[in-house]
Amino acid sequence: MTRRFDSTPKKNSGTDSPDQTPPPLEKPSRVPLWQALTLPLAAILIFFLLLEGGLALLGVNPVLKSEDPFVGFASNVPLFVPAPGPGGTHLLTTASNKLNFFNPQSFPRTKAPGSYRIFCLGGSTTYGRPYNDTTSFAGWLRELLPAADEDKNWEVINAGGISYASYRVAHLMEELVNYEPDLFVIYTGHNEFLEERTYNQIRKIPPVVRSTVGVLAKTRSWAAMTSGLQKLGAYPERGVEDRDRLAGEVDTILDRSAGPERYSRDDSLRENILQHYRISLERMVALARSAGAQVIFVTPASNLKDCSPFKSEHTAGLDGASQQRSEQLLKEAKLAIGRQDWQLALDRLDSALAFDPRHAELLYRRGRVLLAIGRTEEAEETLRMARDEDVCPLRALTSMSSIVTELAREQDVPLVDYVALLHQGMLNAHDHPIPGQEYFLDHVHPTIEGNKILAVELIKAMTELGLVRPADDWGEQKIARVAAILEGGIDKEVHGQALTNLARVLLWAGKNEDAVRLAGQALEIAGDYRQVAVDAASAMVTVYQRQKNPEQAMQLMYATLEKYPGALEFRFKLGQALLSTSPPRLEESAANLLLVCQQMGHYDVAHQVYGLAMARRGRTEIAHSSLAEALRLNPNNASARKILAQIRPLLGDPPPRAQRPNILLDVYPSMAPRRLVQLGLDPAGRSISHGIEVEWHENGRLKRFLDLEQGAPNGLELVWGPQGELLSRRVYRQGVAVTQATGK
Repeated sequence: MTRRFDSTPKKNSGTDSPDQTPPPLEKPSRVPLWQALTLPLAAILIFFLLLEGGLALLGVNPVLKSEDPFVGFASNVPLFVPAPGPGGTHLLTTASNKLNFFNPQSFPRTKAPGSYRIFCLGGSTTYGRPYNDTTSFAGWLRELLPAADEDKNWEVINAGGISYASYRVAHLMEELVNYEPDLFVIYTGHNEFLEERTYNQIRKIPPVVRSTVGVLAKTRSWAAMTSGLQKLGAYPERGVEDRDRLAGEVDTILDRSAGPERYSRDDSLRENILQHYRISLERMVALARSAGAQVIFVTPASNLKDCSPFKSEHTAGLDGASQQRSEQLLKEAKLAIGRQDWQLALDRLDSALAFDPRHAELLYRRGRVLLAIGRTEEAEETLRMARDEDVCPLRALTSMSSIVTELAREQDVPLVDYVALLHQGMLNAHDHPIPGQEYFLDHVHPTIEGNKILAVELIKAMTELGLVRPADDWGEQKIARVAAILEGGIDKEVHGQALTNLARVLLWAGKNEDAVRLAGQALEIAGDYRQVAVDAASAMVTVYQRQKNPEQAMQLMYATLEKYPGALEFRFKLGQALLSTSPPRLEESAANLLLVCQQMGHYDVAHQVYGLAMARRGRTEIAHSSLAEALRLNPNNASARKILAQIRPLLGDPPPRAQRPNILLDVYPSMAPRRLVQLGLDPAGRSISHGIEVEWHENGRLKRFLDLEQGAPNGLELVWGPQGELLSRRVYRQGVAVTQATGK
């Protein structure tokens, strides 16, 4: 039986009938997946674009414009970026965020016919430290190649990066192979251990995270977010150089790196680094060949003769008594060396090395003694051992040169043996093969002449490969003409400042002897360049102070101030030094420190040390105000807080209200300081002399010192002659002289 259904709607009776069925429900229309995703993403994109536009109007720049958050470890943060060139051409130029580590370089995006493009790769030796690209071996190549062979348009790009180790160089080559290279000159090996300490944490970050942050760093939103988090203390700030600090205290590039104290002997790590070094070199060869480019390796050379180890450690297993015995023998040997008693020095060093054979400084001193007595073959071997046992190995190890040589042979890569080249140069000129300050400014950075020698040898290698076809007149005379032009264009001030900066690096590393040598060279060429002379003398003063030679330090400070009375870094150093004399010269110290406070009111340490000087003089109220100012400028100044806590019981309860500094300065026509008066407020709130008053001779020496309280002399008055001789001494009480003496 077929049941028929009436489609006419019926009135609901309130009960369901088995003959009634509800009408079918319509299926909702399904939104396509692409629409479901596109609309939210479009909204997010529009919001992001509006945010980026708003931040652009507010002047917020992407982080990547000024810094590389992963200093070369992220593949999507390029070294070279597009830039417009003359006549509508397109260039590739060094990215602005890379200029802390690389020279500014520029070359056509598309290589012109007849051009031969060379990339020079490596660390700071390739970069040209302590100078720049101009006097690097790359700079020399750029000048010498056209003189040797005019038939090619030579493009030499210096891609040496400060502190770059071989694996970061290989990472960089992944970018450079895209720029139509013809030749890579690779000089690397000195930074392998430096990078392990300095960038170990960055290296552990997964590549996908580094790449993601590299993309975000191109946006203004990321810059605004990180800036906000930094202000809230929720995001770590990168160390930023304080450009207002005293010039003598400015940090150098290496201060961002791991210091010698972070190094210890680790033979297992050493072997791993050597293996990684070989792998990185192999990778560079493969990358170059993938782009149809050739490679020339350079063996990494270093200063053996005139560079003491950065850090020494006793041989493993020595007990405390043996370690003390080794140190005592070293001390006796150094005293004997000072007297040129070579045999006694050698006996002491041999005795120590018999049970402490891996102590780098023992080996270095022995090598120097052997050289002094003419045993040059033993001296060379011992100095190599000293370099290889340096616990802070910032010079390529002997085994690294061997790896370069072996790999060049295995991979059929041309090799310039820079190590052998310099050794032969030493034999020719000095009758021994041990390179030192003749070719190196410090531990690894060649002199300008050393870079020229390498460039000439590279051209010789390129000639043997058929890459260079020298003109008939190519030779020593033409090289000399090019050298005269290049060296004649060197800015002496820049040259001197570079040597000074290098001296500071050596001070950072604790290498006092080398620092004095370089600072002395800087002083020789300083001439009338004030900052070079002041900075070089400042480095030498630091060494004298470390060597417990305060008189020599003081003489140099006064001599420098006589020539440059306004050199604030010396005023500060002098103020600190005078606090430490025996007995302390507190008045002279306070006078110089107050001048620094007046000239550099933002420098919290100056206020702190002036407060210390005045506290030690018994002027606790003045000290209180100065220490309070130091803490206002820098709430984290622990020394100021400690001194303030010590004098707090002497200030009464409640303590007097701290007054902000108000210091008046009068100068001579030469701009040398003439008179300095510290001011305060009287009970009626009027400005009044309160603290100290100081006068100087025009040669920078102190002339007069006077204690003041509420506008009247109250305390000590000292008067000096122009050469620092004390002429008179008075004591005042409420404006009246109660004692008087002449001379000392």
